[in-house]
Amino acid sequence: VLNTLMLKAYRYTVRLMYDEASLGEADSNSELLEYLQDYDNSYFIGPESDPGWKESVLAQKPHLFSLGRDPEQEVYTARVLTLQSEVVHVGLLNHEAVAAVWTDLAWELLYLTNDDEERYSIQAHPTLLRN
Repeated sequence: VLNTLMLKAYRYTVRLMYDEASLGEADSNSELLEYLQDYDNSYFIGPESDPGWKESVLAQKPHLFSLGRDPEQEVYTARVLTLQSEVVHVGLLNHEAVAAVWTDLAWELLYLTNDDEERYSIQAHPTLLRN
């Protein structure tokens, strides 16, 4: 239990240093307490390999923060992920394109079939090599 508490304190300290470097120092104890409560409620602070990272993603925690080390470049990196809604356009089916595909399919089935009674299919046609 003590090890877990010390690890959490260390992670919060690293995150607090990161925030103070980017946002400025906390002016009062109440502001510092507000930061720490925000970390408890809205953040997962830890490595990406930690099982808590996956749990936090599934629980849709608003913020994920991790530190890492790139051994090749010998630098430390910070990753901050924020949950947000994003409108994504997946695709659009044009009516004419769909009609063209169906027309092509009908043309192949009607005109490119062979007369082989055993296997009545365009795949069996030797010149088309559909297999």
